[in-house]
Amino acid sequence: MNSEIKEMEITDYNILRNIVSALYRTWKMKWIIVFATLIGGLLAVAFVKYKGDKFSYYSTAAIYSAVYGSYSETASGVSLMNTYASVLGTSRVCERAAAEIDDSRVTANYLMNLVASGAVSLGGASSDSKKYGYRIVIQTMLDIPDNVVEITNAMADAYASEINDLLGADNLQVFEKATTTGRIKSVSNYLIVAIFAGVALFLSAVIIFMKEFFSSKVYIVSQCSSDKSMILGLLPYTK
Repeated sequence: MNSEIKEMEITDYNILRNIVSALYRTWKMKWIIVFATLIGGLLAVAFVKYKGDKFSYYSTAAIYSAVYGSYSETASGVSLMNTYASVLGTSRVCERAAAEIDDSRVTANYLMNLVASGAVSLGGASSDSKKYGYRIVIQTMLDIPDNVVEITNAMADAYASEINDLLGADNLQVFEKATTTGRIKSVSNYLIVAIFAGVALFLSAVIIFMKEFFSSKVYIVSQCSSDKSMILGLLPYTK
């Protein structure tokens, strides 16, 4: 039993020495890691140049609840507008919106998928009555500029019409329609370079470490430490 424990301790110690040796060798070969990191960064720059900048295109429209001279009707519109924000992605709203857009590619199912994925979203609404807003914003964010403004305005009109039907009035109005398409970079070029370089650094370090860890070569003194329990015999001393 003691011998088995001794062997396990020796094995654990050998593993520890190999780890120390592999870390030492990895540090000694750091120039390879640096070189690999630079190569990763250069590949990222080439990738960005080849693919070009990636943009997302967006537009917004604002819906208000306002009935001149009637606070109660304005407030009831606010309540419905906030409480039923999820109505935006329903088939009734999307069918109304699709009918307003003169493009056969834009169907009710397509618009429903945009809402489900967050590409068309409604901001400013709240189910908490203490946080109700009189103004909510519908935003469309797509990878291509086609129909961005049209989709935003159609969804805003359809949503306002649907809520008005629920209320039986004309409380909600699209006061600020989308007129232009803005664009933002989807992914920063610096982030892409950092990711490529980081992956190259990590992989090169791991490969060197694993290669040295399983190497049969001796690099540090502790790997050659003596173990008296493994002495097979002694040579006699003679003058």
